[in-house]
Amino acid sequence: MTEQKEQKYDINYYAELIEQTDHMIDPVNGLSYHLEGEVWIPDIALEPELTEDDRPTWPWGVRRRDYLKEHRSCLYLDMLMTGEIWKHMRDVQEQAQNRLDTMIPRMAAEQGVTEELKKADLLLWVGMMNNIKASVEETIYADLIYA
Repeated sequence: MTEQKEQKYDINYYAELIEQTDHMIDPVNGLSYHLEGEVWIPDIALEPELTEDDRPTWPWGVRRRDYLKEHRSCLYLDMLMTGEIWKHMRDVQEQAQNRLDTMIPRMAAEQGVTEELKKADLLLWVGMMNNIKASVEETIYADLIYA
């Protein structure tokens, strides 16, 4: 096993590759390289940058990103380096918005917050709706942002 390891790092092996072509695959790390002048450059391509329209500018995806950056930095950096962070932020945003859109009307109906209440006592209606919205946002933070 040591002989195989030594063979991988043998300078003669690399010298033979250099003489044969201007491209090589490193047996140690499996990366492909191309020759530019006298320098071997790894053939690594990043995914194309998203346009401003594709990037999330809404609150839930950004809150998730900020949480990952502050408290789960390894996961954040991994997602950032692989380009998955934007997709993840969009997914979190969609899930959060779906929860807001479905849970607020359902909870309002369960608690009797109706248009009739709004006409009869506006301040009570506003207070109850704010309470419902805060409850739904707490579940979003617990289930999606801080998960």
